[in-house]
Amino acid sequence: MSPDKDASLIDEPDGSLSGVPLHRRIFHSGVAILVAGLISSACIYLFGAGEDRGDLAIDMGNRRASEFQIERLGGMATVYVARFNVWFSGLWHGKQLAVTVAVLTVLVALACFWLARFIQMTSPTDRAD
Repeated sequence: MSPDKDASLIDEPDGSLSGVPLHRRIFHSGVAILVAGLISSACIYLFGAGEDRGDLAIDMGNRRASEFQIERLGGMATVYVARFNVWFSGLWHGKQLAVTVAVLTVLVALACFWLARFIQMTSPTDRAD
């Protein structure tokens, strides 16, 4: 692209300019990501498998015994790493996956909105939009 053309426009594959500024494309991409991600998150939440908790007293006893063995082998830092690993692996199953997808979707969409605003503010043209 030559320097005399508008820097906020992107060349199309066929060589013509589309006429849509870059910041608007990024903004609309952010909106599409937000809508698709939140719809996907809602579907995962509605149709996702619920967690089978079982007997909490047995789980609590097993967890304490397991953490005691881990502490004996590797110390308290290893117990914290094991707890983090259990928490992190739980983010990718069941209804918690829906929450994870929703949070990641919102973060990516906000990044797109921020980038579009940043490009619009630094662009020498098209500030009136």
